[in-house]
Amino acid sequence: MQARSSSRRVVKADVVIVGGGVMGSACAWRLAESGSRVVVLEKSIPGAEASSAAAGILGVRAEAHGPGPMSDLLLASGKLYPEWAKRLRKVTGIDIEYRESGVLRVAESKAALAKLTRSLRWLRGEHGVRVVSAKEVREREPLLAKTAGGVLYENDGRVDPRQLFRAVHVAALKAGVSFESGATVRKLVVQSGRVRAVEVDADVRYEAPAIVLAAGSWSSEVAGVPLPAGSVIPARGQIVELELPAPPLTHVVFGPRCYLVPRDDGRVLVGATLEFVGYRREVTARAVNDLLSAALALAPVLDHATLRGTWSNFRPYTEDELPLLGRSAVSGLFLATGHYRNGILLAPVTAEIIRSIVLGKRPPVEIEPFQASRLGRDAPPG
Repeated sequence: MQARSSSRRVVKADVVIVGGGVMGSACAWRLAESGSRVVVLEKSIPGAEASSAAAGILGVRAEAHGPGPMSDLLLASGKLYPEWAKRLRKVTGIDIEYRESGVLRVAESKAALAKLTRSLRWLRGEHGVRVVSAKEVREREPLLAKTAGGVLYENDGRVDPRQLFRAVHVAALKAGVSFESGATVRKLVVQSGRVRAVEVDADVRYEAPAIVLAAGSWSSEVAGVPLPAGSVIPARGQIVELELPAPPLTHVVFGPRCYLVPRDDGRVLVGATLEFVGYRREVTARAVNDLLSAALALAPVLDHATLRGTWSNFRPYTEDELPLLGRSAVSGLFLATGHYRNGILLAPVTAEIIRSIVLGKRPPVEIEPFQASRLGRDAPPG
């Protein structure tokens, strides 16, 4: 796989993936299973960025705010998850905690419930989505504060993102993927409108006929990428982790000012803020205070919970909140980025899309709405 040109070390592969989070690792796994020699370049430790900091909500329908390509993409990925979870457990022995727990969005007042009901008319009566009374909310989640009712998304659910990443990473390793940690990409080498290689430093170059950009919030910062500056920017989210002796909730619960994600072992994740503060990775007192206040108002039982931890990280945000998927203006360069807050949910379908188009096959869903050309200035460098 390795060769030398003068003093430079050259690594050759079929596919080089820039970014070693869930998205890059999932694409690598599926490509390697199809017989490709894959190298993944990660500037820090694989999975250290948004992949390990997410809450793991699979809001297939709860996050679908109207008919259109994004909703179709969410639904397509949701359909892949049950088999994905089974295959990962079979290959790695790791339980990713895929649970069809249901997602419950509650309302504080009748007016809020009426507004919520109007917003989902296009889904009502389909896919297990229905309005529930205050009585049913209490029956399903007796430890919640009093509500005016809510909307139940029965078939939505959750995973544990850290377990998911571990499983995908191990599956990729077992399939033969090579991971290079501490590999900060200096630039893409583009010649005559085609990507030829990725340069990590002056002495190392990774060459492949296909390069996949899965660098999350750093995607448009990579030199040579044919994207306008700021196409993908970091959206900071802060999360608080609490713990009780037993799970206080069954469903993922969305309240007016926070969401609560239960884990099987009694932990509850409280999230999340949305802040455009560049690449500042702080956890702030105000955000923690706001999240805790909202959580205790929504589920008073959490008043007795142990504070397990806090963290923040960056979700890759695009202005229209649609991911960038598929081919770019540079031949051989493929995009798998900009998933914003749905990266965990969209990992399976993104991996299948990238596997298909890299191998010259038709993708499993229509990806035209997610092409970089929609930005209007997608063009080869120079």
